[in-house]
Amino acid sequence: MGTSFRTQWPNDGELYFSQNWEAPVEDNKRYLVIPFIISLLSAGVLLARVTKHYASKSRQQNEEEGVDAVETRPKGIVAKNGGVVVFVFMLARILGSAALVGLSVPVVLDSVFKLMGTSRDWYDSVDLQSSASVLLANAYALALAIVAIAVPQWRDWLIRHNIAILLPELVVYSVRDVWPLATYNKEPVDRDEGWVVWAKIGVLFFTSVVIPVFIPNLYKPVDPKNPSEKAHPEQVASWWSFHTYGYLTPLILAANRTEHLSEAELPPIADYDKASVLANGSYPYLNPMKVRKGRHIFWGIAQYFSYELFKSILAITIYACTIFAGPLAVNRLLNVLESGGESTTIRPWIWIVCMFMAPLVGSVGFQFYVVVTTRAAVNMESIVTQLIFDYSLKVRLKAEASQEAAGKASPDTPAETGGEQTKTARKPKTASSFIGRLNNLVTIDLNNITAARNCLLLAWLVPFQVIASSIFLYILLGWSAFVGLAVMVALLPVPGYLTSVLQGVQGEKMKKTDSRTQTVTESMNVIRMVKMFGWESKVKSRIDQARAEEMKYIKKGKLLNLFISAVTFIIPTITMLATYTTASIFMKLKLNASIVFSSMILFDSMRDSLHQANYYIGEFVKGRVSLNRLNDFFTETELLDGFEEADLTLSIPHHQGLDEGVIGFKNATFTWSPESSPTGASTPSSSSQFRLSVPRDLQFKKGKINLIIGPTGSGKTSILMALLGEMHFLPTHPDSAFNLPRAGGVSFSVQESWVQNETIRDNILFNTPYDEQRYKKVLHQCALEQDLELFEAGDLTEVGERGLTLSGGQKARLTLARAIYSKAEIVLLDDVLAALDVHTAAWIVNKCFKGDLVEGRTILLVTHNIALASPVADFIVSVSADGVATSRGNDIKAVLASEPSLKEEFKHDQEALKSEETIIDAPATDGDKAKKAQGKLILAEEVKHGNIGWKALSMFFNALGGDHVVAFFTLWIFGSVFEYSMHSFNLWFLGQWSTQYETHPVEDVNVVRYLGTYVGLTSILVAAYMARDLWWMFGTVRASIKIHSLLAESILGTTLRWLDETPISRIITRMTNDIDSVDGGLMQWTEGVQNLALIMVVDLISAVLFVPLFTLPGLFIAILGTWVGSLYLKAQLSVKREMSNAKSPMVAHFQAAMSGLVSLRAYGAEGAFREELRKRTDHYCKVARMTYDLNRWINFRIDVFGAVFIGSLAAYLTYGSNISAANIGFSLNRAVEFTNVILYCVRVFNMFQVEANSLERIAGYVDIEQEPKPTEKGKPPAAWPTTGELRAEKLSARYSKTGPEVLHDLSFEVRAGERVGVVGRTGSGKSSLTLSLLRLIVTEGGVYFDGLPTSEINLDALRSNITIIPQMPELLSGTLRYNLDPFDEYDDATLNASLRSSGLYAAHSDSAEGRLGLESNIASGGSNVSVGQRQIIALARAIVRASKLLILDEATSAIDHETDNIIQNTLRRELGSDVTVITIAHRLQTIIDADRIMVLDAGRIAEFASPAELLAKPEGLFKALCDESGDKGHLYEVANRVKSSSVSSSSTITP
Repeated sequence: MGTSFRTQWPNDGELYFSQNWEAPVEDNKRYLVIPFIISLLSAGVLLARVTKHYASKSRQQNEEEGVDAVETRPKGIVAKNGGVVVFVFMLARILGSAALVGLSVPVVLDSVFKLMGTSRDWYDSVDLQSSASVLLANAYALALAIVAIAVPQWRDWLIRHNIAILLPELVVYSVRDVWPLATYNKEPVDRDEGWVVWAKIGVLFFTSVVIPVFIPNLYKPVDPKNPSEKAHPEQVASWWSFHTYGYLTPLILAANRTEHLSEAELPPIADYDKASVLANGSYPYLNPMKVRKGRHIFWGIAQYFSYELFKSILAITIYACTIFAGPLAVNRLLNVLESGGESTTIRPWIWIVCMFMAPLVGSVGFQFYVVVTTRAAVNMESIVTQLIFDYSLKVRLKAEASQEAAGKASPDTPAETGGEQTKTARKPKTASSFIGRLNNLVTIDLNNITAARNCLLLAWLVPFQVIASSIFLYILLGWSAFVGLAVMVALLPVPGYLTSVLQGVQGEKMKKTDSRTQTVTESMNVIRMVKMFGWESKVKSRIDQARAEEMKYIKKGKLLNLFISAVTFIIPTITMLATYTTASIFMKLKLNASIVFSSMILFDSMRDSLHQANYYIGEFVKGRVSLNRLNDFFTETELLDGFEEADLTLSIPHHQGLDEGVIGFKNATFTWSPESSPTGASTPSSSSQFRLSVPRDLQFKKGKINLIIGPTGSGKTSILMALLGEMHFLPTHPDSAFNLPRAGGVSFSVQESWVQNETIRDNILFNTPYDEQRYKKVLHQCALEQDLELFEAGDLTEVGERGLTLSGGQKARLTLARAIYSKAEIVLLDDVLAALDVHTAAWIVNKCFKGDLVEGRTILLVTHNIALASPVADFIVSVSADGVATSRGNDIKAVLASEPSLKEEFKHDQEALKSEETIIDAPATDGDKAKKAQGKLILAEEVKHGNIGWKALSMFFNALGGDHVVAFFTLWIFGSVFEYSMHSFNLWFLGQWSTQYETHPVEDVNVVRYLGTYVGLTSILVAAYMARDLWWMFGTVRASIKIHSLLAESILGTTLRWLDETPISRIITRMTNDIDSVDGGLMQWTEGVQNLALIMVVDLISAVLFVPLFTLPGLFIAILGTWVGSLYLKAQLSVKREMSNAKSPMVAHFQAAMSGLVSLRAYGAEGAFREELRKRTDHYCKVARMTYDLNRWINFRIDVFGAVFIGSLAAYLTYGSNISAANIGFSLNRAVEFTNVILYCVRVFNMFQVEANSLERIAGYVDIEQEPKPTEKGKPPAAWPTTGELRAEKLSARYSKTGPEVLHDLSFEVRAGERVGVVGRTGSGKSSLTLSLLRLIVTEGGVYFDGLPTSEINLDALRSNITIIPQMPELLSGTLRYNLDPFDEYDDATLNASLRSSGLYAAHSDSAEGRLGLESNIASGGSNVSVGQRQIIALARAIVRASKLLILDEATSAIDHETDNIIQNTLRRELGSDVTVITIAHRLQTIIDADRIMVLDAGRIAEFASPAELLAKPEGLFKALCDESGDKGHLYEVANRVKSSSVSSSSTITP
């Protein structure tokens, strides 16, 4: 060792400090004046505050800082001071302060007596000055305590000042009289006072430490005017209870006394965590307009949480300092043992106490850091969730389109409007849905952002540890430490580079996740269509393909994480080797045990820091990517024109040319894309954009019914959308304007009915007060009374997600009822008659539109049914096929004269009115839909109890192991055991190396041999580490693919009834959130459980190897930790499962709001939905906060157990054993790691259980009711079916195995090529018949299709050979070609022919024919085309499929008669002679020319014969309907014409 500098820690550091810093005794006594000085400062501060307070007489007392309004309300001194417990503590403080005054008096008197015997003046006596100052300080503290209890409103400040005086006094006495007891060469300074000094120290400790630490807090509401009914326990917990989390113990014990701890049993949410408080407080910092102007949202978040950031830094600094207390204590303790206790002044027990206390203090600091950050994370979730929701309410919702080169998305119409479309081609797999993107933002992205909260550890703790470790290593090893540090700095760019690559991969991975989420969301939204068409396997292939694309990047990310982890493992190892090599070979240092094991702890600390940094970097990268995506959402999403960018408040800026009360347009043009040129000239981006034009002045009549008519797809809906501000306004003239006054309220009934997952009544009321008389009128006028009789729970029946319990007509009338019940002055109705049969539509017109509820209200009615609606119209607007709206007055004849297509439609409407005006939808005894008692349909989400089930674990383990489960886990576990054993052996080998310096001179130690051996052992360790992690990584990738595939297959293969009972949002949550958990958290924590369990075993064996006596204490600590962990797990699993289930309602609320966004804005219901979101967010945050806090409870207790084990082992090794210093160092090193591992093992096992909740939820959906799987036996002949022959024998059906029958013993035969009409009243079983033919519901009896029993045919084969066009056809996002032929089976000629045959082109004028083509873009669900166009496209799809059996389920109810005629002609002309067509329709005109007609009544066949035969029955039901019709003669004529053109045959009904 060189002599010019000192490279090792001095043998007696205390001697150095005592020589240089020891103060003279007299100076030491002057420190007793410190409390008196603080008292003077305190008196000045309090005097200033009191003066300020009483100088402001006008200020209310409860507004004064330091005044607690809630505390002044109770009567009596005990109640005013917070109750009995707090009052007792306050009295104890007074007694303690009084005792201190009493104990200070004898010392003062003693000083006086001593002074009296001398000639010195009192001011020259240090003893008298110090003792008198202590007496005065204590007397002042006593006065503060007394005033605090007498004047409660000043209590907090007075108590703080009391503590500020007494605590420094305790510190002074501790330094003077307690510290000397820890040394060999000092004695207490005040020993002459005898027992008085020790009594004084004890009372000081009790008064200034014990009382402040244990006294409960008083509840202080955020808003004193609106306090919570019950405070959260943490708000009233004492300092001790808060920092040791004792306030959670009653909850944990309660959880262990019950099977499952429900959400209602949890403490209420703290008022400072409530969504409304957070939203109001954060808005100035997180105003989206600041983000839109270029300020990244990160800065707003950082500014709002700046105080939390400060507290976190402070707490983590305390923790970081305690980390180095361990190496320091080990170094000094081993140094004492090596030197035999010679020349040391500090007693060994002080280092043992340090080893015990450092982990506890560090735990308090670290747990507080986690509490602060997790609370901030939960608060941020609440804030960002509300922020996204509020912002989404202002967004122009457009259909998704491909990303062009310029980075712009081609805009379309919003979902819900049924408006027009563009021709922009789109690749389905690269699409991004707005709602899907929103789902990802509030689920995956928000999770990533909150998971990145530990970036502070990366930015502060890791550098702190590395720098501090380097300084400490320099003290131990001299400049060789800088060699190691230089090596580390040189190697750090490697993980930095890998991290930058990882960030790019994570960004691409999130894009693929978006694509998969959109694919899953879209597939689930059209799951009924998928099942009806037998597309399950095809859709699964599409989902699997999207998953495969995502898994490529997940695998890349895992590989990069593995390499980064390996690099961060290797860097400290190389650093250590470089340091030891330099120290031993070049500096010739003596590497004894105290140096080796102290430095090993430091190197391990650096390795752990960098290893954690790798994890934090991964979380940070994901969080940063997600934060950028969130920022992009605010900056790139297009807002409605009506929102001012200054503050995002709605304005109506476009009525300057019109009076404020006018409803209408003036020289206005509208598009869905702001890029369209206002001059009308087409640009490359706008040539195919739809444009709504309103030349000249168009003003709707106020207080009257205004009719908006036009051909299918002409833009009638766009008139309403333009008025509502949903379209982009393009001024084409200086006085261009439009206006919709909202002062009196606006209600809106959308064409594609939007209903909430609530009861029928709640849907109608829509957050308005219940008026029974008005409500009953609405039910009557909207023809809902008879429908309600079909449900056991009446209007309290839940309609289900997207109204799945209701028919299309029922949903339309429910949406209409909502608009009519509203007292809004303006009512916008978008084709509400489309989904209704003629009689019901006539009822609506006669009872509702002519009723008192619409009298005096302005009605804008879009409709196809001109003949029915025109008699009540006071003003008519027509829209031409090219989107030009024209005012037509109220002369319907003039309108028809100018629009030939409308004239033809009007004529057909009149015929339909005459022919079907008598069809009544009377209630039947059994409905098509299963009845539900108490109105419940959606089943409550099941909350699993207890630990993770074996079924879920078995699925997981089998997915990990693949075909060789045993081999996989054997090699994985063996690799881990080998790695950890090698790690301990390496450490022991270093100890053996260090012992050589005890028995040999430095120059005689063979450093090269020992160093080479150590390098070889380390290389083996690194190789084992890499091999094991690679083996595990491949297993995780395999498991992710397998579990996702099982889940998708199970959901696609389930029954229709299960899908009806399960909200789509839950399914999507399983396929997104839970799968994301499996991909990430579950894999990580599974590996962690295995790693830590094996490390704990290896470390315990290593720790007690040289002290077998401590095997039992070690096991006891492990068992105790496990027992406490089991208590914690019981509570945590309950809470975590509640948290998982609390997330779905938030997502469902988002989806519901976004799917009805236009309706929400029209009604002005944003506020009500915002409040509902806050309720759901508060529910989630309450549970989430508890989840995080429970983790703190177990962490602190495990830290206590570990500290006890380390301290007791160190004490035994020091005072009770005679083993070598090297072996003591080895045992202590392993003991430290063992105790840390206990904590992490319990924590990680909990996290595994928590993440396994997602696995359990997935397993629950994998194990659901399934339809029969395809078998080889079930494959029909290749040529089947050759005809459309259909036969049923005693067919019965029910919606569930335990539900009532909806079809009863139906027997009939339909010959190939027949056209059969099915009629019947509502609830007669028409839709149930179609579902039973497709085996979508539970059936009994036999159905034979082309001679084969359908019960023996694979479902995919059966359904793919039958085509159904449902009431509300569902389309996929993609091109029109993709919708017609999603699996690329046909050429363009076939597809174009099907479009032409279906009537799509004939439905428009020649100028509009090009508007829809094979390359036209269709939004998800077909939201950018009208309902009529959807039905035409669905018919085209049916023509392409060329099935032998075609079922039309009221498919023509929403299209005009011209298109209807085209469709009917298509069915007669385009379909083969052997194709059987079954048509379910309300229009007798539609089916009167059918070959035969089946009349259903209450699930039974009432009549089944040709129209002529049915009309010949004297008392037949069908004849009665026709005879009562106003067009009886025409119906009889058509029926007889059919009879003469074909051979009549009687019905085939088996008795």
